[in-house]
Amino acid sequence: MKRMERIYQWLIDYWNVRNKEEIFSLQGSSAKEIADDLGLSRANVSADLNELVRNRELLKIKSYPVKYLPIASLEKNLGRKLLLEAYTVNQLSEIANELSGKATNQSRNPFENIIGANESLKKAITQAKAAIYYPPNGLHMLLLGPTGSGKTFFANKIYQYAIYEELLAEDAPFKSFNCADYYHNPQLLLSQLFGYKKGAFTGADEDYPGLVEQANGGILLLDEIHRLTPEGQEMLFYLIDHGKFNRLGENGFARQAKVLIICATTEDPNSSLLDTFLRRIPMTIEIPALQQRSLKERVELTKFLFHIEAKRIQRKFSIDMDVIQALVQTVSYGNVGQLKTQVQLICAQAFLNYLHQESEMKITMKELPEEIRTQWLAMRRTQKTPQELLNYLEVTTVISPEYESPQPEVSETRDFNIYELIEDKVEILEKEGISEEEIYQYILTDLHLHIRSVVNQQTINYQLLKFIDPKISQLTLDLKNLVEKSLNYSFDRRFVYYVGMHLDSFVKRGKKVREILDVDIHQMKNEHHAEYQAALECRRYIEDYLQIHFPEMEVIYLTMLLVSLETLNQKDKVGILVVAHGNQTATSMVQVGVELLGSAPILALDMPLTVSPEEMFEKMVHHIKELDFGKGVLLLVDMGSLALMEQRLSEASNVKIRTISNVTTSMVLDVIRKVNYMDLDLSAIYHSVKKDFIDSLRLQNTYASGTKPKAILVICTTGKGTAIKLERMLLDLVQQLTEETIEIIPVSALKIAQEVEKLKTSYQIIASVGTKNPQINAPFIELTSLVDGKGENVIRQILGGKKKATLKNSTPMVVKDLCKDTFSMYLVYLNPVHITDLLLEWTKDLQLQMNQRFSNTRLIRIIIHTGFAFERVIKKNPLTYDDVADTETTKVMTVVKQTIQKIEAKLDLFLSEDEKLYIAEAIIQE
Repeated sequence: MKRMERIYQWLIDYWNVRNKEEIFSLQGSSAKEIADDLGLSRANVSADLNELVRNRELLKIKSYPVKYLPIASLEKNLGRKLLLEAYTVNQLSEIANELSGKATNQSRNPFENIIGANESLKKAITQAKAAIYYPPNGLHMLLLGPTGSGKTFFANKIYQYAIYEELLAEDAPFKSFNCADYYHNPQLLLSQLFGYKKGAFTGADEDYPGLVEQANGGILLLDEIHRLTPEGQEMLFYLIDHGKFNRLGENGFARQAKVLIICATTEDPNSSLLDTFLRRIPMTIEIPALQQRSLKERVELTKFLFHIEAKRIQRKFSIDMDVIQALVQTVSYGNVGQLKTQVQLICAQAFLNYLHQESEMKITMKELPEEIRTQWLAMRRTQKTPQELLNYLEVTTVISPEYESPQPEVSETRDFNIYELIEDKVEILEKEGISEEEIYQYILTDLHLHIRSVVNQQTINYQLLKFIDPKISQLTLDLKNLVEKSLNYSFDRRFVYYVGMHLDSFVKRGKKVREILDVDIHQMKNEHHAEYQAALECRRYIEDYLQIHFPEMEVIYLTMLLVSLETLNQKDKVGILVVAHGNQTATSMVQVGVELLGSAPILALDMPLTVSPEEMFEKMVHHIKELDFGKGVLLLVDMGSLALMEQRLSEASNVKIRTISNVTTSMVLDVIRKVNYMDLDLSAIYHSVKKDFIDSLRLQNTYASGTKPKAILVICTTGKGTAIKLERMLLDLVQQLTEETIEIIPVSALKIAQEVEKLKTSYQIIASVGTKNPQINAPFIELTSLVDGKGENVIRQILGGKKKATLKNSTPMVVKDLCKDTFSMYLVYLNPVHITDLLLEWTKDLQLQMNQRFSNTRLIRIIIHTGFAFERVIKKNPLTYDDVADTETTKVMTVVKQTIQKIEAKLDLFLSEDEKLYIAEAIIQE
């Protein structure tokens, strides 16, 4: 029996007799366990196990250490066939989640699930990755940060990442040592670190391997490194330089260890560590203090810590907004460790309060430690709550033990009944001696957040309207008509849902809401005067209709609800930005549009001739960001020069933009109408307006001369992204080949027959490009032909009669786009755009030296292969060329070697001879 067969049989024999609980508890067998039992080399066993995973016979669980489980045993136990997309998972529970239809959000990369991975810790993570990958064995690191900021946690993530990337063995050790523990006994400190020989000192009764020895092949974390004596630092940097050390009591440096050292300190390293030691720790990584992290991160951290406690005691928490706000804003703690302690104290108090109850544990201001509550209330008197913080809070956040990522949970009964919450809070605040005016501001904030969380629900259960009292339903419809007349604004059925549910809850409560008297609502009246007046009209109508008192607090609630519904309506729409030269040109057009067709997500930007282009660009970016609610922005401009800024504006704002030139008041009216009353996306509105205005104008001019405009159709079934790239690529090619105006028109493959017939009446179709032949009397160019270059030649021939005097000798757009997209998906360390541009330049030199012109297909193959080769240099995982190179390959490799030197120098990455031989083969292959 072959070795791989022995390994597989061992796994089958071992796991086929295990029950489901044992399988999910033990999570498989490690390579070391199998190697020890079979008496085989762990390296050979590991290689065979990975081959079995590739053959889809084993499941690989990326725990620490990595474990393996036979698919057959798992299927036998679960009683069903497994059709898995991936045979490598982080933990076995992912399979269970997949089988039950639950998507797992857990990232396989240990760094990706850290809170702040893309914000405050982004630089630290990038540095750590670079240090881990640095050849030949990584760079030693120094972590700086205050006590409790998470240095040990971060070091552990570095260790996990090294195993995840297979830079360390799956069973590599991770040892941690705090130098402060033995600060007053330097000899004992060194003995713990480097070990000692029997008899080295009193009490050394046997040989002892120190942590350096125990960490061989892995990572050693030395916390509070500034407590290490100068003698210890010198012994450590000898280990760093030579990989050798000695135990206490031994002569010379006879022992060897391959250890990646991570040091951590709270002190200034320049004042507490030897310069000679610091020079040997080249990578310094700063871990930010809690107060240096963003408000969003601090809220996420607080919720995460509550989630840990919810899992610990297996209870659901209902956390009042003020609790999270107080923990985030108070300055009585300065690090994550102390925040964790405060959260545990709060949960312990809540647990005590609900010790004999099975219900959801409510955590309010009462559970806050006295010093935090006092400090936060004092802060609220002098400081306004940051608006940014309110964006990350819900009135009540529910955290369940089963959620891997804590998240707010909204129940349909809680949505429309905030009265109990208000009364409880008023009672607590009054006991604290807070004034009525301050209490009013608290309640306003709660109402604002409550309405926002309710109105911004992704799905609405309109079935709940069936349970509303019919009298309330009719009242709500009457109020809708009343408000629409008052505000000159049309609301959709969400008005009936939100207002109806709230009024129904108000009436069923059976008693009035506690009112706060004699408070100043001047700010509310000023900021939302129209909505407040509409709410007052509603109040009079409700009191007359129901013969009940409608309190002032309800008027304010209704005002906020109206504002939120108006904003929500605009958030569902494409934004419109009108930009025109002159002092009032754009403003006048927008004013006419809004007066005639009502409010819309539209802004005007006038462009006085005295304003610099860069200043205008910044203003445009600001307005575009303000108008975007996820649907993109349509830019209406008066001159073509502004249209040329589309790509730059899109990149600067990170918003999808389409631009139409020669804006008129009629065009603005048409766009507002389509945005407000037609369910169209940005692309559809763009093409509709362009067709109605620009194309019709061009057609008028064309028909005046007796000819139709020419067009090339883009037909695609693979999605909008491909169609947009094809459109852009063809436009670029046509502009290079001819000065004649050629329209590039995208056509849906699903409606090809109807659309083509319609287009034929207005255009002279000279060609079509894409994935489906429209069967018209014009050349059809398949997408594959466009990639290999043949399609470009056809278009050149079609447009040959109108050729430009000079033709840019540029690389086809399709080559650049496909290479960049491929690199974006698969490269980790190299910049996709930069490497694509460099290799495109290199291929020009390569073709010149070889006196050949490569096809697009060949260019793509060469560039992709070479880009991956440079990535492998960084990963220290180069290919090995096992064959004997023939004469042609050797000859081409010589050219590769000569031409690629510039790229190697620019990247500071140098390809091996074997990699260059593979590149030569890629060049030769046709």
